[in-house]
Amino acid sequence: MATPNPLGSNQSIALERNQVITITQRTVRFSKNVYQTHNITAFSEGAVDIGMIPWSIIVSIFFASLIAGIANSALGGLLVLVAVGGVIWNLKKPKYYGLLITLNSGDKTLFVTDQTEKLKQIILGIYDFIEKEKNNVSYEICINNSEVRGNLIQGNVGGNTLFGSDG
Repeated sequence: MATPNPLGSNQSIALERNQVITITQRTVRFSKNVYQTHNITAFSEGAVDIGMIPWSIIVSIFFASLIAGIANSALGGLLVLVAVGGVIWNLKKPKYYGLLITLNSGDKTLFVTDQTEKLKQIILGIYDFIEKEKNNVSYEICINNSEVRGNLIQGNVGGNTLFGSDG
């Protein structure tokens, strides 16, 4: 699984965009992945921090600025600004939001969207779908260009829409 943080975050979350997620009584499918529903731990809202700078690097730069400040005050001042910039970035960094699918293995996949209200409706739709346990019915979620739509589909070919949460 790819981590969204190239600087060493301990999160094991894959980011997905522009996907169709199909949930049936036995499987969850998206992109080239098929999971059995009993291997899914949770469907929830999730957030992933974008590129947190490790605190050890920020502290190292700060101490380097103290040492460099003794020899060259301009370099020391520049390193202090870099360290302060790193602290500000870590405190105010942007986040990805979306539908988070968590597996029994601990792996997570975040389907990125910014429509949190529709996402809440989709999660309620998934809950209703799982609780009703109907045969030959699937729930299809489309996350495309940050738009979210969910439909409960009767049959194997998707003929009749029973539930729509796209607005």
